[in-house]
Amino acid sequence: MKIYHRKNFLIGLGETLLGLLNLMLAFLNGFELSNLVIGLACLFFGVGTILRACSRKYAIEDKLEELDERNQLVQLKSLSKSFQITRWISFAMMLAFLVMGKLSGEMSFIGMAVGIALVFPVSLFVEMGTFLYYENRE
Repeated sequence: MKIYHRKNFLIGLGETLLGLLNLMLAFLNGFELSNLVIGLACLFFGVGTILRACSRKYAIEDKLEELDERNQLVQLKSLSKSFQITRWISFAMMLAFLVMGKLSGEMSFIGMAVGIALVFPVSLFVEMGTFLYYENRE
């Protein structure tokens, strides 16, 4: 069996291992339908991805799909938007915890706000660093 698309093969292998681990834990910790469904889904998708990675035809199709400029643009836009949304959600959570701490007098809320507050400036510095990197690169 020859592997034509290594990245997809590793992804499929990881999905398969997660599915097997989930099924094993589902049977050890007591039978729950949700764990069984998730484990079978991971196993099913993992084996399917492995089979696609071992097929020459599908591997070429997947590589062409990855190199498509439209798909790359959509991926860049979605990553950028998710980064912005995550930043503003963390800012809103920080404000909410500060208000809850002030109203209740509970110091644990203030501690959570300080922890979440670190995310916002880190995201700003990361954005500035990546902007400078790509500005100087091109």
